[in-house]
Amino acid sequence: MASERQQSDPPEAEQIQDVIFNGDGVQLAGQINYPTAPTQPGEFPVMFIIQHATCTSRRGYDHLARIAAAHGMAIFLWDKRGTGASGSAGNGSVLVDTLKAYETALSQPGIDRQRAIIVAQNEGSLLLGEAFDDFSAIQPPLGVLLIGNMLDEDAIIAIDRPAHIVMSKNDWNAWQTYARDAAAAHGRIGGYPTQYYVAPNTNRRLMYNSGGSFHNGAAHSISEWLDTLCPPSV
Repeated sequence: MASERQQSDPPEAEQIQDVIFNGDGVQLAGQINYPTAPTQPGEFPVMFIIQHATCTSRRGYDHLARIAAAHGMAIFLWDKRGTGASGSAGNGSVLVDTLKAYETALSQPGIDRQRAIIVAQNEGSLLLGEAFDDFSAIQPPLGVLLIGNMLDEDAIIAIDRPAHIVMSKNDWNAWQTYARDAAAAHGRIGGYPTQYYVAPNTNRRLMYNSGGSFHNGAAHSISEWLDTLCPPSV
């Protein structure tokens, strides 16, 4: 129980900077968390989040902010249109919003845009797969983390960068297709050592069924992947 309470606290960061930016005809709100690691300006790798469909605010990703901080990484968290502190508008493209958010994240002070990690969760993985060339035109990511991946063997080959898949055993999509087989297909086509992790006793967002905190094994799997892909610079 103590560990679950700890995971509900805001992540520790040296500096949390609010960011307001324009989406597709709507004003969007977010923040960038800088880690406590004493690196020089320009040295911070950054995580960028593409949310799942039912995300209500950036606070749903505090668990990833803690992982980023532990690795000396910054993280850009933002509220989709109509959620959190962002505005809402009847017209406008979610894809354009997300591309503008990615561009905003990479333009923040102290960020090494060459070391951007895109994290796409559930339906966010579909958006990334469909528009990966658009994200890469802004900046090819160093790697891609797919949480609750929804890209099958054919769709995932659009992700032409190193990738890691983390999925719930209880997801309504079969992990055998969207984790095991997708990882194998991505590795064959891209030549990357694509790995996957399947978490038991969790919902599709990798939260424990019993407590609501992020699965420890999933967090460890992500941390090991980050250590390999983007070793700490200090």
